[in-house]
Amino acid sequence: MKAKPYYVTAMPQLLALAAPGREDIIDAVAIQGPCTVPEIARFVGRSHNSLYYHVRALRDCGLLVESVVQREGVKTTSQYDLPGRPIIVKYNLTTARTRRAVVRLGRTRLRSGERGFVRACDLEGAIVDGPHRNLWAAHWKGWLTDEDLAEANRLLIELVDVFRHGADAEGDRKPIELTFAIAPVGGAVNV
Repeated sequence: MKAKPYYVTAMPQLLALAAPGREDIIDAVAIQGPCTVPEIARFVGRSHNSLYYHVRALRDCGLLVESVVQREGVKTTSQYDLPGRPIIVKYNLTTARTRRAVVRLGRTRLRSGERGFVRACDLEGAIVDGPHRNLWAAHWKGWLTDEDLAEANRLLIELVDVFRHGADAEGDRKPIELTFAIAPVGGAVNV
């Protein structure tokens, strides 16, 4: 059965997602599947006490779904899942307020990518070249036709789909993060 995507369009959800660290929580649940706060905390490398406020905020705006589970030999506990997979943000640039929220989310995502890249530079398993490269940051600008841009977007969607389909930890899969940005260059003159 194919997962049904969940589209983030509401301002409260966009603002909740743009708060630092919250997308890490969403990513942890997306990768692990339904899990408890302590399981999320282990995955993101933070104290579980530091996550409860953020998990509640994500739950209250509908980005996490809470259920109560009974585990063998353990009292009932809350478990969290996503309302759909993947979670896709629909950008809305029609008002100054929504533009600010999109910019805030973009900044949060890029800072998260920066932190992940810096952490990975200290990892023993970082591979910096070859077909199994897992550490790479790049920045390019270029002149694209509408067809070139459509091809770039097709390739990015294909790349994101590789991450979506590899969402379980079975086999020899390793957690890898991807951060990228694509934007028109302001002030560039067409020659």
